[in-house]
Amino acid sequence: MTGVSTTAAGDPQSEQTALLERLQADGVTGLWIVWHDYAARACAKWMPTGEFAGALRRGGSFCHANLNFSTDDQQVPEPHFAADAGDFFAVPDLATYAQLPYRPGIGRVLSYLRDEGGAVWEGCPRGRLDAVTAALAAHGLSAQAAYEPEFSLFTRDASGAITPADHATMYSVERIDRHHDLLTRIDAALQAQGVRVIQIGSEYGPGQLEINLHHESPRKAADDIVTFRETVKALAREDGLIASFMPKPFAHLAGSGLHVHLSLWDADGTEPRNDGDAPHGFSPQLSAFMAGILAHAPALTGVGAPSVNSYKRLLPGSWAPAHVAWAFGNRAALVRVPSAHGSRRFEFRAGDHTGNPYLFLTALLAAGLDGIERGLDPGDPASGDLGHLPLAELQARGVGLLPRTVDAALDAVEADDVVMRALGPVCGPEMLRVRRAEAARYHTQVSAWERDVYFERV
Repeated sequence: MTGVSTTAAGDPQSEQTALLERLQADGVTGLWIVWHDYAARACAKWMPTGEFAGALRRGGSFCHANLNFSTDDQQVPEPHFAADAGDFFAVPDLATYAQLPYRPGIGRVLSYLRDEGGAVWEGCPRGRLDAVTAALAAHGLSAQAAYEPEFSLFTRDASGAITPADHATMYSVERIDRHHDLLTRIDAALQAQGVRVIQIGSEYGPGQLEINLHHESPRKAADDIVTFRETVKALAREDGLIASFMPKPFAHLAGSGLHVHLSLWDADGTEPRNDGDAPHGFSPQLSAFMAGILAHAPALTGVGAPSVNSYKRLLPGSWAPAHVAWAFGNRAALVRVPSAHGSRRFEFRAGDHTGNPYLFLTALLAAGLDGIERGLDPGDPASGDLGHLPLAELQARGVGLLPRTVDAALDAVEADDVVMRALGPVCGPEMLRVRRAEAARYHTQVSAWERDVYFERV
């Protein structure tokens, strides 16, 4: 993807005219206007050629009630937005235009959600991320973020049975060779859409892969991960495979996370603000920023891992974090600084793909900014494999646990004033409403495990 050329920078009409000319030159016959809801689902309308001009100007209209639906397309009980709640408009961010390499004739734009008067609506996840980015800029700072997505490839046979697409080992040549053609197409399609891939690797679980994305501004990083997921899913389907981003698809197999790497820069994004004379080689700003992340860890986990399935992955003693601590090079810690040597940055490891990536980054930046404003101290780095230490030793070290259930995590979000203010009066409460409705339905389900244990023994 390349940015839209404009004849008058900042002039919306000129920018729209330039994109209309670009759409015609690219042979686009259908334009997908895409946005992401509070269940992290990609939503869209398809605009035909004759509607391009109007679509770029006013966007696609959607009912507010569309936002009260959960991942499984069920409307939440007692919805805040009922049938009479009116409409919002998904208005294209023209700079996000890309041709879909795997769908000839189709262009795609990501969107801001606007009210009927044309203003960015408080319920727009991209808008909330822009707001916290502006708050950081008021302190003379900007952030760079890079998502690190994991996913697994599966096959489904005629009986409906799902099995991993391969059983190659971790970091093996075999897996990347076996899926060479698919991975080549994924890499090319992402590059064509302006998403920079750093590396591709075979992960721990059967059929599992990790594709690291380049660091970008927060909004671009979030745009890139939603583009990434749709691209991987579409190209896997064409190969007869399922690309699953589910945190824990099977109890006996590895789960898939969505780690976020963060660093601080000056307001222009040209000079890093990460290294300095604070303890452990951090700049005072990055040290306090990381401390803010740790201080708000329970709520951040609730935003970044908001599904019932998330907490079957975030288990002590697994490769996923379960403890609130930071460490150098230690994957048992929630916050990992890659190395005690070289330039500083850090990785937040509790997120997964069930969260809305715009809201996830919004919460992370707000927590870090709170740490800067309060001058928080992250303390000393943890040591050892935290997941296998006795509880008494963890308590003696002052290492706490992340929420153990989605209910506790969502309660932590609601109780965190900093995170809720950043999410805003619509996105925060509605995200909680949707996720709590999912959890409530889960708690009424009867599983095969329960029948195996109780059916004849009770």
